[in-house]
Amino acid sequence: MTELHLTKKDFKVEWFSGSGAGGQHRNRHQNCCRITHIKSGLRAQGTEHRERSANQRAAFTKLGRLLLTCYCAGESPGRYRASSEVVRNYHGVRNEVHDKASEVKRPYRQVVVDGELGELIEARRMAVLQEAGGDD
Repeated sequence: MTELHLTKKDFKVEWFSGSGAGGQHRNRHQNCCRITHIKSGLRAQGTEHRERSANQRAAFTKLGRLLLTCYCAGESPGRYRASSEVVRNYHGVRNEVHDKASEVKRPYRQVVVDGELGELIEARRMAVLQEAGGDD
């Protein structure tokens, strides 16, 4: 079994103001916590509590479970980094949908309202295949 050694340097901790129910205290104080494991890109946040320390504990607990699941399954933690990658930008004002991997742009109304997403998906699939070296 692989041993897992983590230090404070392995994590990025960010604080932000909450939103929603809780009134002025929740909206004006930065007591919500987002923690990112730098190597894997996995992230969790604690927003349930009023106190900073409780939210930080909650975020670390959630992130710990994610990391243990990843490492116990024998998966490479680096594979999750791509999940935070922007796949597509939707701009209703500019009437444009832009796929980042294939650089294909289509009208917003055509893609979102009419549901014609197939062309963007196929262009992305081809771009990913070319990037991986499989020219199918």
